[in-house]
Amino acid sequence: MRPSRRTRHALLLACAVPAVPAMIAGCATAPTAAQSTTGQPSTGRQAPQVLSVGAQRVTPAPAARAGGDLSSFGGRVFLADAGISPTSNAAISPYSIYSALAMTRAGAKGETGAQLDRALGGSAKVQGADVTAIDTAVAAAVSAARRESGAKAPQMVVTNANSIWSDRSLPVRKTYLTSLAAGFGAGVHTVDFRHDPAGARGQINGWVKDRTNQLIPQLLGPSAVSSQTRIELVNAIYLKARWAERMTVSSRPHVFTTADGKTQQVTVMTDRSPMSLGAGHGWRSVTIPYTAGGLAMTIVLPEKGRYDAVRRQLPSVLSDATRGTTSTQVQLTLPKFSTNTHTNLVPALTTMGVRALFGRADLSGIAGPPGELKVSSVIHQSVVKVDEFGTQAAAATAVGVAPGAVRQSQPVSFVVDRAFFFVIHDTTTGAPLFLGQVANPA
Repeated sequence: MRPSRRTRHALLLACAVPAVPAMIAGCATAPTAAQSTTGQPSTGRQAPQVLSVGAQRVTPAPAARAGGDLSSFGGRVFLADAGISPTSNAAISPYSIYSALAMTRAGAKGETGAQLDRALGGSAKVQGADVTAIDTAVAAAVSAARRESGAKAPQMVVTNANSIWSDRSLPVRKTYLTSLAAGFGAGVHTVDFRHDPAGARGQINGWVKDRTNQLIPQLLGPSAVSSQTRIELVNAIYLKARWAERMTVSSRPHVFTTADGKTQQVTVMTDRSPMSLGAGHGWRSVTIPYTAGGLAMTIVLPEKGRYDAVRRQLPSVLSDATRGTTSTQVQLTLPKFSTNTHTNLVPALTTMGVRALFGRADLSGIAGPPGELKVSSVIHQSVVKVDEFGTQAAAATAVGVAPGAVRQSQPVSFVVDRAFFFVIHDTTTGAPLFLGQVANPA
Protein backbone atom coordinates (compact mmCIF):
# COMPACT_ATOMS: atom_id res chain seq x y z
CA MET A 1 0.00 0.00 0.00
CA ARG A 2 1.32 3.44 -0.87
CA PRO A 3 2.16 5.51 2.25
CA SER A 4 -0.26 8.41 2.63
CA ARG A 5 2.12 10.87 4.28
CA ARG A 6 5.36 10.24 2.45
CA THR A 7 6.66 13.22 0.48
CA ARG A 8 7.62 12.21 -3.05
CA HIS A 9 10.35 14.42 -4.44
CA ALA A 10 11.26 15.10 -8.05
CA LEU A 11 14.45 14.08 -9.82
CA LEU A 12 15.32 15.77 -13.10
CA LEU A 13 17.62 14.54 -15.84
CA ALA A 14 18.78 17.26 -18.19
CA CYS A 15 21.06 17.15 -21.19
CA ALA A 16 22.26 19.63 -23.81
CA VAL A 17 24.40 19.27 -26.92
CA PRO A 18 25.52 22.10 -29.29
CA ALA A 19 27.42 21.82 -32.54
CA VAL A 20 28.44 24.67 -34.84
CA PRO A 21 31.27 25.27 -37.35
CA ALA A 22 34.00 27.65 -36.30
CA MET A 23 37.68 28.13 -35.59
CA ILE A 24 39.08 25.82 -32.94
CA ALA A 25 40.19 27.80 -29.93
CA GLY A 26 41.09 25.25 -27.30
CA CYS A 27 41.42 21.60 -26.52
CA ALA A 28 40.18 19.47 -23.67
CA THR A 29 39.26 15.86 -23.13
CA ALA A 30 36.74 13.90 -21.18
CA PRO A 31 38.13 12.64 -17.86
CA THR A 32 39.53 9.14 -17.83
CA ALA A 33 39.66 8.90 -14.06
CA ALA A 34 37.21 9.92 -11.40
CA GLN A 35 37.09 13.58 -10.62
CA SER A 36 34.66 16.18 -9.33
CA THR A 37 33.56 19.07 -11.50
CA THR A 38 34.46 22.26 -9.72
CA GLY A 39 34.16 24.93 -12.43
CA GLN A 40 32.44 28.13 -11.30
CA PRO A 41 28.98 28.70 -12.76
CA SER A 42 28.48 31.93 -14.64
CA THR A 43 25.54 33.08 -12.48
CA GLY A 44 27.64 35.02 -10.01
CA ARG A 45 26.30 33.00 -7.06
CA GLN A 46 28.55 31.23 -4.62
CA ALA A 47 29.70 27.94 -6.07
CA PRO A 48 28.11 24.87 -4.48
CA GLN A 49 30.09 22.40 -2.44
CA VAL A 50 31.16 19.36 -4.41
CA LEU A 51 30.99 15.91 -2.82
CA SER A 52 33.16 13.28 -4.46
CA VAL A 53 35.13 10.15 -3.73
CA GLY A 54 38.46 9.02 -5.10
CA ALA A 55 37.80 6.09 -7.42
CA GLN A 56 39.51 4.89 -10.57
CA ARG A 57 37.39 4.70 -13.70
CA VAL A 58 36.13 1.23 -14.48
CA THR A 59 37.76 -0.89 -17.19
CA PRO A 60 36.50 0.26 -20.61
CA ALA A 61 34.09 -2.03 -22.42
CA PRO A 62 35.18 -3.60 -25.73
CA ALA A 63 34.94 -0.92 -28.41
CA ALA A 64 32.48 -2.82 -30.60
CA ARG A 65 30.10 -3.42 -27.72
CA ALA A 66 30.14 0.18 -26.55
CA GLY A 67 29.50 1.44 -30.07
CA GLY A 68 26.74 -1.07 -30.68
CA ASP A 69 24.98 -0.30 -27.39
CA LEU A 70 25.02 3.45 -28.05
CA SER A 71 23.95 3.10 -31.70
CA SER A 72 20.99 0.90 -30.83
CA PHE A 73 19.92 3.13 -27.94
CA GLY A 74 20.35 6.36 -29.91
CA GLY A 75 18.39 5.11 -32.89
CA ARG A 76 15.52 3.92 -30.71
CA VAL A 77 15.32 7.21 -28.77
CA PHE A 78 15.40 9.23 -31.99
CA LEU A 79 12.50 7.25 -33.47
CA ALA A 80 10.48 7.22 -30.23
CA ASP A 81 10.62 11.00 -29.79
CA ALA A 82 7.26 12.12 -31.18
CA GLY A 83 8.50 15.72 -31.08
CA ILE A 84 10.93 14.98 -33.92
CA SER A 85 8.97 15.11 -37.16
CA PRO A 86 10.38 13.12 -40.11
CA THR A 87 10.17 16.31 -42.19
CA SER A 88 12.13 18.57 -39.81
CA ASN A 89 15.81 19.13 -39.14
CA ALA A 90 16.63 17.64 -35.73
CA ALA A 91 19.46 16.13 -33.71
CA ILE A 92 20.08 14.50 -30.36
CA SER A 93 23.19 13.36 -28.52
CA PRO A 94 22.77 9.64 -27.79
CA TYR A 95 25.96 9.83 -25.72
CA SER A 96 24.65 12.64 -23.53
CA ILE A 97 21.23 11.04 -22.97
CA TYR A 98 22.78 7.64 -22.31
CA SER A 99 25.23 9.09 -19.78
CA ALA A 100 22.54 10.94 -17.82
CA LEU A 101 20.23 7.91 -17.73
CA ALA A 102 23.09 5.56 -16.85
CA MET A 103 23.96 7.81 -13.90
CA THR A 104 20.33 7.47 -12.82
CA ARG A 105 20.46 3.70 -13.31
CA ALA A 106 23.43 3.51 -10.95
CA GLY A 107 21.02 4.41 -8.11
CA ALA A 108 17.94 2.52 -9.34
CA LYS A 109 16.75 -0.80 -7.94
CA GLY A 110 14.06 -3.40 -8.59
CA GLU A 111 11.79 -2.95 -11.60
CA THR A 112 12.97 0.66 -12.03
CA GLY A 113 16.49 -0.59 -12.65
CA ALA A 114 15.31 -3.49 -14.81
CA GLN A 115 13.36 -1.17 -17.13
CA LEU A 116 16.36 1.12 -17.52
CA ASP A 117 18.57 -1.88 -18.30
CA ARG A 118 16.21 -2.99 -21.05
CA ALA A 119 16.24 0.50 -22.57
CA LEU A 120 19.98 1.16 -22.22
CA GLY A 121 21.21 -2.39 -22.71
CA GLY A 122 23.26 -4.46 -20.26
CA SER A 123 23.56 -3.78 -16.54
CA ALA A 124 24.67 -0.74 -14.56
CA LYS A 125 28.22 -2.12 -14.65
CA VAL A 126 28.08 -2.55 -18.43
CA GLN A 127 26.72 0.98 -18.91
CA GLY A 128 29.55 2.55 -16.90
CA ALA A 129 32.08 0.53 -18.89
CA ASP A 130 30.46 1.64 -22.17
CA VAL A 131 30.72 5.32 -21.20
CA THR A 132 34.33 4.85 -20.09
CA ALA A 133 35.22 3.19 -23.43
CA ILE A 134 33.77 6.11 -25.39
CA ASP A 135 35.45 8.68 -23.12
CA THR A 136 38.77 6.91 -23.67
CA ALA A 137 38.34 6.81 -27.47
CA VAL A 138 37.39 10.48 -27.66
CA ALA A 139 40.31 11.48 -25.44
CA ALA A 140 42.65 9.57 -27.77
CA ALA A 141 41.16 11.35 -30.80
CA VAL A 142 41.74 14.76 -29.22
CA SER A 143 45.32 13.83 -28.29
CA ALA A 144 46.02 12.72 -31.87
CA ALA A 145 44.62 15.99 -33.21
CA ARG A 146 46.77 17.94 -30.77
CA ARG A 147 49.90 16.11 -31.92
CA GLU A 148 49.03 16.69 -35.58
CA SER A 149 48.45 20.43 -35.11
CA GLY A 150 51.79 20.84 -33.29
CA ALA A 151 52.40 24.46 -32.39
CA LYS A 152 49.39 25.65 -34.39
CA ALA A 153 46.01 26.37 -32.87
CA PRO A 154 44.29 23.15 -31.76
CA GLN A 155 42.20 21.56 -34.48
CA MET A 156 39.78 19.76 -32.16
CA VAL A 157 38.05 20.46 -28.86
CA VAL A 158 35.90 17.97 -27.00
CA THR A 159 34.82 18.69 -23.45
CA ASN A 160 32.55 16.34 -21.59
CA ALA A 161 31.41 16.53 -17.99
CA ASN A 162 28.92 14.75 -15.77
CA SER A 163 27.48 16.27 -12.62
CA ILE A 164 24.80 15.61 -10.05
CA TRP A 165 23.10 18.48 -8.24
CA SER A 166 21.65 17.46 -4.89
CA ASP A 167 19.62 19.39 -2.32
CA ARG A 168 21.60 20.05 0.84
CA SER A 169 19.01 18.16 2.88
CA LEU A 170 19.33 14.91 0.88
CA PRO A 171 21.81 12.38 2.33
CA VAL A 172 23.29 10.88 -0.85
CA ARG A 173 24.65 7.39 -0.29
CA LYS A 174 28.42 6.93 -0.44
CA THR A 175 27.97 3.81 -2.57
CA TYR A 176 26.23 5.98 -5.17
CA LEU A 177 29.05 8.52 -5.09
CA THR A 178 31.50 5.68 -5.73
CA SER A 179 29.45 4.45 -8.71
CA LEU A 180 29.36 7.95 -10.19
CA ALA A 181 33.10 8.43 -9.80
CA ALA A 182 34.06 5.02 -11.21
CA GLY A 183 31.62 4.94 -14.11
CA PHE A 184 31.31 8.60 -15.05
CA GLY A 185 34.03 10.68 -13.37
CA ALA A 186 31.31 12.72 -11.63
CA GLY A 187 30.89 14.44 -8.28
CA VAL A 188 27.80 15.76 -6.50
CA HIS A 189 27.15 19.52 -6.24
CA THR A 190 25.04 20.51 -3.23
CA VAL A 191 22.52 23.32 -3.77
CA ASP A 192 19.37 24.61 -2.05
CA PHE A 193 16.45 23.39 -4.17
CA ARG A 194 14.11 23.52 -1.17
CA HIS A 195 14.52 27.22 -0.35
CA ASP A 196 16.04 28.70 -3.52
CA PRO A 197 15.01 26.68 -6.59
CA ALA A 198 15.59 29.64 -8.91
CA GLY A 199 19.12 30.06 -7.61
CA ALA A 200 19.83 26.33 -8.00
CA ARG A 201 18.46 26.39 -11.55
CA GLY A 202 20.70 29.35 -12.35
CA GLN A 203 23.76 27.48 -11.10
CA ILE A 204 22.94 24.42 -13.20
CA ASN A 205 22.24 26.50 -16.31
CA GLY A 206 25.48 28.39 -15.73
CA TRP A 207 27.40 25.13 -15.47
CA VAL A 208 25.88 23.88 -18.74
CA LYS A 209 26.44 27.22 -20.48
CA ASP A 210 30.13 27.20 -19.52
CA ARG A 211 30.63 23.62 -20.67
CA THR A 212 28.86 24.07 -24.01
CA ASN A 213 30.81 27.21 -24.93
CA GLN A 214 27.70 29.40 -24.51
CA LEU A 215 25.74 27.41 -27.13
CA ILE A 216 23.14 26.27 -24.58
CA PRO A 217 22.60 29.25 -22.25
CA GLN A 218 19.42 27.96 -20.60
CA LEU A 219 18.83 24.23 -20.62
CA LEU A 220 16.32 24.34 -17.75
CA GLY A 221 13.37 26.72 -17.95
CA PRO A 222 11.62 28.27 -14.91
CA SER A 223 9.15 25.39 -14.60
CA ALA A 224 11.81 22.66 -14.73
CA VAL A 225 13.04 23.14 -11.16
CA SER A 226 10.91 23.65 -8.04
CA SER A 227 11.16 23.45 -4.27
CA GLN A 228 10.23 19.77 -4.64
CA THR A 229 13.27 19.00 -6.79
CA ARG A 230 15.89 17.05 -4.89
CA ILE A 231 18.37 15.96 -7.55
CA GLU A 232 19.41 16.99 -11.07
CA LEU A 233 21.69 14.66 -13.03
CA VAL A 234 23.34 16.53 -15.88
CA ASN A 235 25.65 15.63 -18.74
CA ALA A 236 27.12 18.27 -21.03
CA ILE A 237 29.26 17.66 -24.10
CA TYR A 238 30.83 20.19 -26.46
CA LEU A 239 32.59 19.33 -29.70
CA LYS A 240 34.41 21.50 -32.18
CA ALA A 241 36.47 19.89 -34.91
CA ARG A 242 37.96 20.80 -38.27
CA TRP A 243 37.60 18.58 -41.29
CA ALA A 244 40.76 16.70 -42.19
CA GLU A 245 40.52 18.57 -45.51
CA ARG A 246 38.80 21.95 -45.61
CA MET A 247 35.85 21.98 -47.98
CA THR A 248 35.12 24.55 -50.70
CA VAL A 249 31.83 26.45 -50.82
CA SER A 250 30.30 26.23 -54.27
CA SER A 251 29.58 29.52 -56.04
CA ARG A 252 26.27 28.24 -57.36
CA PRO A 253 23.32 26.72 -55.44
CA HIS A 254 22.31 23.12 -55.96
CA VAL A 255 18.87 21.54 -56.07
CA PHE A 256 17.96 19.56 -52.95
CA THR A 257 14.89 17.33 -52.54
CA THR A 258 13.41 17.69 -49.06
CA ALA A 259 11.87 14.91 -46.97
CA ASP A 260 8.38 15.96 -48.04
CA GLY A 261 9.29 15.78 -51.75
CA LYS A 262 9.73 19.48 -52.49
CA THR A 263 12.83 20.97 -54.11
CA GLN A 264 14.96 23.80 -52.74
CA GLN A 265 18.05 25.71 -53.83
CA VAL A 266 20.77 25.17 -51.20
CA THR A 267 24.38 26.20 -50.63
CA VAL A 268 26.73 23.25 -50.93
CA MET A 269 30.33 22.42 -50.06
CA THR A 270 32.63 20.21 -52.07
CA ASP A 271 35.71 18.19 -51.27
CA ARG A 272 37.90 15.61 -52.99
CA SER A 273 39.82 13.49 -50.51
CA PRO A 274 40.05 9.96 -49.04
CA MET A 275 36.85 8.86 -47.30
CA SER A 276 35.22 5.60 -46.28
CA LEU A 277 32.13 4.38 -48.10
CA GLY A 278 29.42 1.99 -46.97
CA ALA A 279 26.13 0.65 -48.27
CA GLY A 280 23.11 -1.26 -47.06
CA HIS A 281 19.56 -2.05 -48.06
CA GLY A 282 18.21 1.20 -49.49
CA TRP A 283 21.09 3.49 -48.46
CA ARG A 284 24.69 4.52 -49.05
CA SER A 285 27.04 6.20 -46.58
CA VAL A 286 30.20 8.28 -46.62
CA THR A 287 32.40 8.88 -43.58
CA ILE A 288 34.14 12.27 -43.54
CA PRO A 289 37.11 12.41 -41.16
CA TYR A 290 37.92 15.29 -38.88
CA THR A 291 41.57 16.19 -38.33
CA ALA A 292 43.77 13.21 -37.34
CA GLY A 293 40.94 10.78 -38.06
CA GLY A 294 39.88 9.92 -34.51
CA LEU A 295 36.46 11.54 -34.97
CA ALA A 296 34.29 11.56 -38.09
CA MET A 297 30.88 12.44 -39.47
CA THR A 298 29.03 9.72 -41.35
CA ILE A 299 26.31 10.77 -43.80
CA VAL A 300 23.61 8.16 -44.46
CA LEU A 301 21.93 8.93 -47.80
CA PRO A 302 18.73 6.97 -48.49
CA GLU A 303 17.99 5.96 -52.06
CA LYS A 304 15.27 7.95 -53.77
CA GLY A 305 11.92 7.14 -52.19
CA ARG A 306 13.52 5.23 -49.31
CA TYR A 307 13.87 7.99 -46.70
CA ASP A 308 11.05 6.79 -44.41
CA ALA A 309 12.06 3.13 -44.73
CA VAL A 310 15.69 3.85 -43.81
CA ARG A 311 14.58 6.08 -40.95
CA ARG A 312 12.58 3.23 -39.43
CA GLN A 313 15.72 1.06 -39.49
CA LEU A 314 18.07 3.62 -37.91
CA PRO A 315 19.05 1.53 -34.84
CA SER A 316 20.61 -1.12 -37.07
CA VAL A 317 21.67 1.20 -39.92
CA LEU A 318 23.85 3.33 -37.61
CA SER A 319 26.16 0.48 -36.61
CA ASP A 320 26.61 -0.63 -40.22
CA ALA A 321 27.14 2.88 -41.60
CA THR A 322 29.80 3.93 -39.11
CA ARG A 323 31.87 0.90 -40.05
CA GLY A 324 32.41 2.21 -43.60
CA THR A 325 34.13 -0.66 -45.40
CA THR A 326 35.77 0.89 -48.45
CA SER A 327 38.33 3.70 -48.21
CA THR A 328 38.74 5.51 -51.51
CA GLN A 329 39.03 8.88 -53.17
CA VAL A 330 35.63 10.60 -53.04
CA GLN A 331 34.26 13.68 -54.77
CA LEU A 332 31.79 14.89 -52.14
CA THR A 333 28.99 17.43 -52.51
CA LEU A 334 27.30 18.24 -49.18
CA PRO A 335 24.95 21.08 -48.18
CA LYS A 336 25.66 23.34 -45.24
CA PHE A 337 23.19 22.67 -42.45
CA SER A 338 22.28 23.37 -38.83
CA THR A 339 19.83 22.02 -36.25
CA ASN A 340 18.56 23.16 -32.85
CA THR A 341 16.41 20.69 -30.93
CA HIS A 342 14.94 21.03 -27.42
CA THR A 343 12.79 18.19 -26.13
CA ASN A 344 11.45 16.43 -23.03
CA LEU A 345 12.21 12.76 -23.52
CA VAL A 346 9.76 11.34 -20.95
CA PRO A 347 7.17 10.31 -23.62
CA ALA A 348 9.89 8.68 -25.75
CA LEU A 349 11.34 6.75 -22.82
CA THR A 350 7.86 5.68 -21.71
CA THR A 351 7.28 4.31 -25.21
CA MET A 352 10.55 2.38 -24.81
CA GLY A 353 9.25 0.74 -21.63
CA VAL A 354 10.80 3.04 -18.99
CA ARG A 355 7.71 3.74 -16.85
CA ALA A 356 8.50 3.08 -13.19
CA LEU A 357 11.12 5.85 -13.24
CA PHE A 358 8.38 8.45 -13.64
CA GLY A 359 5.91 6.94 -11.17
CA ARG A 360 6.57 4.97 -8.02
CA ALA A 361 10.29 4.70 -8.67
CA ASP A 362 12.84 2.85 -6.59
CA LEU A 363 15.87 5.16 -6.54
CA SER A 364 16.88 4.08 -3.06
CA GLY A 365 20.42 3.50 -4.30
CA ILE A 366 20.73 7.30 -4.49
CA ALA A 367 19.02 8.26 -1.24
CA GLY A 368 16.00 7.53 0.93
CA PRO A 369 13.61 4.56 0.82
CA PRO A 370 11.90 3.21 -2.31
CA GLY A 371 9.20 5.58 -3.56
CA GLU A 372 10.68 8.76 -2.11
CA LEU A 373 12.31 9.91 -5.34
CA LYS A 374 10.98 9.86 -8.88
CA VAL A 375 12.07 11.40 -12.17
CA SER A 376 9.92 14.33 -13.23
CA SER A 377 11.51 15.15 -16.58
CA VAL A 378 14.31 14.26 -18.96
CA ILE A 379 15.26 17.46 -20.77
CA HIS A 380 17.59 17.41 -23.75
CA GLN A 381 18.91 20.11 -26.07
CA SER A 382 21.17 19.72 -29.06
CA VAL A 383 22.60 22.34 -31.42
CA VAL A 384 24.59 21.35 -34.52
CA LYS A 385 26.07 23.56 -37.25
CA VAL A 386 28.21 22.34 -40.12
CA ASP A 387 30.17 24.42 -42.64
CA GLU A 388 33.25 24.20 -44.84
CA PHE A 389 35.62 24.42 -41.86
CA GLY A 390 34.11 21.61 -39.81
CA THR A 391 31.62 21.13 -37.01
CA GLN A 392 30.90 22.66 -33.66
CA ALA A 393 28.47 20.70 -31.55
CA ALA A 394 27.22 20.69 -28.01
CA ALA A 395 24.63 18.79 -26.07
CA ALA A 396 23.37 18.51 -22.54
CA THR A 397 21.00 16.17 -20.79
CA ALA A 398 19.43 16.66 -17.39
CA VAL A 399 17.48 14.09 -15.43
CA GLY A 400 15.49 15.57 -12.58
CA VAL A 401 14.03 13.73 -9.57
CA ALA A 402 10.82 16.13 -8.73
CA PRO A 403 42.30 4.46 -41.86
CA GLY A 404 44.72 4.20 -45.03
CA ALA A 405 43.26 5.53 -48.28
CA VAL A 406 43.47 3.90 -51.72
CA ARG A 407 44.01 6.58 -54.35
CA GLN A 408 42.20 6.26 -57.65
CA SER A 409 42.50 8.31 -60.81
CA GLN A 410 38.70 8.75 -60.92
CA PRO A 411 37.15 9.56 -57.54
CA VAL A 412 33.75 8.16 -56.55
CA SER A 413 31.04 10.82 -56.70
CA PHE A 414 28.87 11.18 -53.60
CA VAL A 415 26.24 13.90 -54.01
CA VAL A 416 23.99 14.59 -51.01
CA ASP A 417 21.03 16.10 -52.87
CA ARG A 418 18.10 14.80 -50.81
CA ALA A 419 17.06 14.35 -47.18
CA PHE A 420 19.69 12.48 -45.16
CA PHE A 421 20.85 11.40 -41.71
CA PHE A 422 24.16 12.17 -40.01
CA VAL A 423 26.18 10.73 -37.15
CA ILE A 424 29.17 12.34 -35.41
CA HIS A 425 31.19 9.56 -33.81
CA ASP A 426 34.62 8.42 -32.73
CA THR A 427 36.24 5.99 -35.14
CA THR A 428 37.27 3.47 -32.46
CA THR A 429 33.87 2.52 -31.01
CA GLY A 430 31.64 4.12 -33.64
CA ALA A 431 29.42 5.37 -30.81
CA PRO A 432 27.13 8.24 -31.86
CA LEU A 433 28.05 11.41 -29.99
CA PHE A 434 25.44 13.22 -32.12
CA LEU A 435 22.70 11.83 -34.35
CA GLY A 436 20.41 13.83 -36.59
CA GLN A 437 18.39 14.19 -39.75
CA VAL A 438 18.46 16.98 -42.31
CA ALA A 439 15.11 17.14 -44.05
CA ASN A 440 15.63 20.60 -45.55
CA PRO A 441 19.01 22.39 -45.27
CA ALA A 442 17.45 25.63 -46.49
